[in-house]
Amino acid sequence: MTERRRHQTWIAGLLPFLAVVVVLGGVAANAAMRRLLGDAWSRIDWRVVAVTLPGQLAAQLFYAAALLAMRPGVSFARSFVSRLLRDAGCNLLVVMAGLGEAIGARVLVLLGARGRVAITATALDAFAEALAQIPYLLLALTVVQRFWHRMRLPLPQGAGVLATGFVALLGVVAAGLVLHRFRHAPLLRHLRVEWHLLRHLRVEWHLLRREMRRRRGGFPTAIGWHFLGWGMGGVQLWLAARMLGVPLSPFAAVAVDSTAYGLRGIAFFVPAGVVLQEAGLVGAGLVFGLAPAQALALALALRLRDVVLGSSILAWPLLEWRRGAISERRRDRAAGLRARARAARRPAS
Repeated sequence: MTERRRHQTWIAGLLPFLAVVVVLGGVAANAAMRRLLGDAWSRIDWRVVAVTLPGQLAAQLFYAAALLAMRPGVSFARSFVSRLLRDAGCNLLVVMAGLGEAIGARVLVLLGARGRVAITATALDAFAEALAQIPYLLLALTVVQRFWHRMRLPLPQGAGVLATGFVALLGVVAAGLVLHRFRHAPLLRHLRVEWHLLRHLRVEWHLLRREMRRRRGGFPTAIGWHFLGWGMGGVQLWLAARMLGVPLSPFAAVAVDSTAYGLRGIAFFVPAGVVLQEAGLVGAGLVFGLAPAQALALALALRLRDVVLGSSILAWPLLEWRRGAISERRRDRAAGLRARARAARRPAS
C-alpha cells in the first residue's frame, strides 16, 4: 500500500471519530446540557457502578456461550476472553465502528483459532446478536412512540443549528475524500488496481461463505444465548436504579434499556453510540416518570461500567507479545534442529 493510500485510509477511518467529537462539542456548548450533566454526575457513586458489574459479567458468559456455538476452535474460557475484549474495543476505542469485532477476531487467532474461522465465527456471532435484539427493538419502538405522543418537549436551544452543522461537516469531509482520492491518479489506473483488489476479495468471500455454511448449525443456539445476554441489561439497569433510589420496575428497566441500546444499534455508524445511547435512555426514562437527571445518571453509570470492564483491553497487547514470544521460541528451536541436522550430516574428520 502506497503512502497516499495509507493516508486516505486513515482519514476515512477517522470520520466516525470526527462525528463523535462534533456531537460531544455540541453538547458541551449548550449551557442547559452542562447543568444537566453536572446534576446527573453528582448523583453517582462507586456503588451504583459496582452493582452492575456482576450482571454484565453474567451477560459476557452468555455471549461467550453464543460464540462457542459457532465452533471457533477454542475453549469456552478463550471464547469468553475474546468476547470480553471485543466489547471493550467497541465501548472504548471509538476511532471507528467495527473495531471491536476486528479485535475479537484477532484475539481468537491469538488464542489458537485459524484466521478465516475466527473471522466467520465473529461475524456470525455479531449477526446472531443483532437478531436476538429484535424483540427488544420492538419494545423500544413502542416506548419511543409513547414518548413522541405524550411528551411535548422543546428541543434544546441551538440543537437544530448543531445538527445542520454536523451534517454539513460530514458532507464536506466526504467530498474532500472523493476529490483527494481521484486527484493524483488517472482513472484507468485506479480502476485497474480496484479490479485486482476485487478479484482477491471475491476469492476470500467464497472461502468465507464456505466457512459460514460449516458453522451455521449453531446459529439458533447463539441467538438464544444472546437473548439471555440482552435481558441481563435490564437487570443491571434495575439494580442501578434501586441503588440510586429511582423508582423503576423491572419491566420498565428492560424497556428503558432496550430503547437506549436499540437507538445505539440503529445508529451503528456512530462508534459506541456516543450521546445517542444516553439520549435514548433519557427519552425512555421520561415515559416511565424519571427526571432527566435521574435517567442521565443511570446512563453515565452504564458508561462507567463499560470503562471498568473495558480496562481488559490491556490484555490484547499482552496476548500479542505472548504470540510473538512463542513464535520466536519456535523459530529458535527449528534453527537449532536444522543446525544439529547439518552437523550430523558432516563427515567425521
